[in-house]
Amino acid sequence: MKKRLFLFVLSAALALFTAGCGNARPTENEAPAPEPQTAPAGTAEPQAAPAGTDGPQAAPAGTDGPQTAPAGTDAPPAETGRQDGERFEAVIVIEGMEETVRYEHIRNEAAGLEMDYDYESFARRSEAGRECFISIWDDPENPENYLEVTYSAEDADTAAAAVSEALSRDYEISRHSHMLDGAGDCIRIDASGAKGGGASGSLQQTYIIPAPDGCLVAAAHCTLESAEGFGRRFDCMMNTLTVLDR
Repeated sequence: MKKRLFLFVLSAALALFTAGCGNARPTENEAPAPEPQTAPAGTAEPQAAPAGTDGPQAAPAGTDGPQTAPAGTDAPPAETGRQDGERFEAVIVIEGMEETVRYEHIRNEAAGLEMDYDYESFARRSEAGRECFISIWDDPENPENYLEVTYSAEDADTAAAAVSEALSRDYEISRHSHMLDGAGDCIRIDASGAKGGGASGSLQQTYIIPAPDGCLVAAAHCTLESAEGFGRRFDCMMNTLTVLDR
């Protein structure tokens, strides 16, 4: 009896010792402590702000982020003027009909002008301070249809007064302001009828165009019969004229 009691007590003691040892260490099923997380592959780590800055700046409210200037905004505009001697085609309207004309661009720095002329219809005579375009069907020594552009050192008003006085000796004249496409506002003097109501076989339109150091005087001459044709061609040529610094 004593022997059995001793064995029971010994077994209980062993069981208590084993249980105490098992609580002192983690079991194999216990989850390990979580390890530090790293950024997923392909993502950027947060960058420190450069020295001397306050860090990344937030975009202003209502915008989608930092704005950049459009490409090329600082570049100077390209020049669009034609080169001296350049030839090209244009369409003009004469007596209600469209006509393709061939122009040549010219520069005369001594006269202070550049313009286009119909090189198939006119022969050009160029001098320092003067350009003249004569109909190819006229006698070059005694032309009836021609446009002459000349530099004058006088101001536009003084030159206009002189032209008006000279034309009024033989013609009925009218003077008014006129706008040219390339040269802007100018004075135009029309001489279309003989003085005193007499017959006249020609007419003249004179443009006085202000320039920085004087003016340009452009006189378009044509016969009454050719006024619709040559007169219109001269108008188109004058609208291409621009003033240059001499």
